[in-house]
Amino acid sequence: MAGHLRQVKQHLQIFLSTLENEDEIKIDGQRLSIAQLVSVARYSARVSIDQTEALLNRMQASADTLQSHIDRGDKIYGVNTGVGGTSYTRTDKLSELQYSMFQHHQCGILLEPSQNVISGRYSAVGQYNLPDETVRGMVVVRCNSLLRGHSGVRVSLANFLMDALAHDILPLVPQRGSISASGDLAPLAYLGGLVEGNPDILVKMKDGEGFQVITAEEALKRVKVTPIKLQGKEGLGLLNGTAPSSSVAALVVHDGHILAVLTQILTAMSTEVLEGTVNNYHDFISTCRPHPGQCEVARNMRGFLSGSKLCYGMEGQTVNLAQDRYDLRTAPQWIGPQLEDLLAAESQVSVELNSTTDNPLIDAQENAYHHGGNFQAAVITSAMEKTRTALLMLGKLLLAQSQQMTDPVLNNGLPPNLCVGNPGQSFTAKGLDINMAAYCSELGFLTNSVVSNIHSAEMRNQSVNSLALLSARYTAECVDVLTMMCAAHLYIVCQALDLRAMREEFFKTAKAACEASFDDLFNHIGTSSGRKFDRVWSAIRASWLEWNRLDLQTQCAQVCGECLGQMVSMDDMGLSHQECWEPIRRWKDVLPTILKDCHRKTYENFNQVRMTPQYLSERTVRVYRFVREQLQVPFHQGIQDHPTISPKDDGERPKRTMGTYVSRIYAAIRSEDMARLLLDVMEGLDL
Repeated sequence: MAGHLRQVKQHLQIFLSTLENEDEIKIDGQRLSIAQLVSVARYSARVSIDQTEALLNRMQASADTLQSHIDRGDKIYGVNTGVGGTSYTRTDKLSELQYSMFQHHQCGILLEPSQNVISGRYSAVGQYNLPDETVRGMVVVRCNSLLRGHSGVRVSLANFLMDALAHDILPLVPQRGSISASGDLAPLAYLGGLVEGNPDILVKMKDGEGFQVITAEEALKRVKVTPIKLQGKEGLGLLNGTAPSSSVAALVVHDGHILAVLTQILTAMSTEVLEGTVNNYHDFISTCRPHPGQCEVARNMRGFLSGSKLCYGMEGQTVNLAQDRYDLRTAPQWIGPQLEDLLAAESQVSVELNSTTDNPLIDAQENAYHHGGNFQAAVITSAMEKTRTALLMLGKLLLAQSQQMTDPVLNNGLPPNLCVGNPGQSFTAKGLDINMAAYCSELGFLTNSVVSNIHSAEMRNQSVNSLALLSARYTAECVDVLTMMCAAHLYIVCQALDLRAMREEFFKTAKAACEASFDDLFNHIGTSSGRKFDRVWSAIRASWLEWNRLDLQTQCAQVCGECLGQMVSMDDMGLSHQECWEPIRRWKDVLPTILKDCHRKTYENFNQVRMTPQYLSERTVRVYRFVREQLQVPFHQGIQDHPTISPKDDGERPKRTMGTYVSRIYAAIRSEDMARLLLDVMEGLDL
């Protein structure tokens, strides 16, 4: 199977190239990619039909073949028969029948503009119409399917759809009501309302910098576009298909790929924060269990961590745990299967974008028509169910990592809640820790299977139905929640990396100052004061890490007491003799001050020059700089950063809540900026 990272890189390159070069996408029923659809649906990239002779001929041949069978008197479903459970009926009102199909599905709940402000007695519980990006993508997918020449519709119908997009006219489509059995009938009926110029179907039309909600009839008049007079099976051909489900699914797959890569990068950054081992990701481990996804994640992690000064390698950990906890050590085994599922989902959705999904199908070459079930969108359901599960698995991993980073018992010497200053007064990441748990709980609920809730419908004719649009919608919600988790995690991990770098700088400064003081007081005792100090420093360092959850003054006193106690008990150091008591007493007085002064000096220097980048890998540093420099999300310095605490700004930037900064990160992840960042991080990696 193709590597996930390689596939994502190609996908993002196509996506960004389309946006940056303002390429016009040509659709022909055969080659529409997920990247292209996202460009049109989300960023309004230009799109048009590739009006080749072959395309025009096959569409005309399809329409002619259908008409020949109508003229011959054949009974063709939805053309001269009733539909669904009433397909036993017959009619010779062929055009009216096509409009009738729109009519009985234009029954969804939408609020008119005057009703959008709900009475104070009620609460609006959610959005009533599908997002614009979904509808825009739906139009493209439906048009692309019709261009394949199996639906018996004229090219003028496809041209109409492209004209509507070119004029930024989108129907308001009810969010609910589709069971995705005979395709997504209800949503596409509202697209049909635009096609017919229905005076009671609302559309959004671009109006300057914003949009105006008007009727389909009025919108078409304004742009001088004539409604389509339906023929043959053009109503059914438009109505009967999986375009809404496929549109949402394509957007979800795009976002899911980005979040899967970002989760791996965040795992690498968490490994740095927690001073984990790169050996977690050794290729021998994956060779012993050669699942493609696991092997790839391990390889990616080694690449992401190359050059890091915060991780150790084959030599192993000398203190604390002999091996990292599961959220780091088993990341390849945890993330790997999710990459495999995301690639499978992408393959399914990509095929669906270039498929004919209505009924009956017209085979012009054989002069035949076929009644079938290509509208059954179970393949999209399959793609979305596994994507949703993959997103949950990624979220659970991020939650475990963020909890470990904020807990002073688990984070290898960082302060509680990643605070700066008194931990009894500053609780920096505590709220984010709670938010992460809330997000993950919601993510878990949203991941519940949709297919277990299928019910028979439409006179029991649609006895099984895929619920693909419902599954895709809930997967899109999962994308949103997981993006929130990634944003919070990224804020936390950058804060933790700064604290880790500051702690390393503190240890350098404190070791030099303590050694100078030690030599001054104890140099007269033997000739091996250097080796003696190394043991003393090890005791100071270990005690500092253990008492990281205390305020600075108490921590310094505690570290001093423990250190001196250990010094006296080290008989082989020769410090238990009476001649050493006075130097020890004097060092007891000066050591806390030395530690406090070194800590203060390190903090002041750190605020002048951030040393964090020099500790990070060549790839994780790009993500760190993206947050700190491009997004202007600063290191959090405790209660003094609260907007209502005087002074209300630091002379360079106004104070903001953490929520403002996390929201800024969230918005960046949802934008094309994240795609650019990921491509930058991937550059030069072994894919």
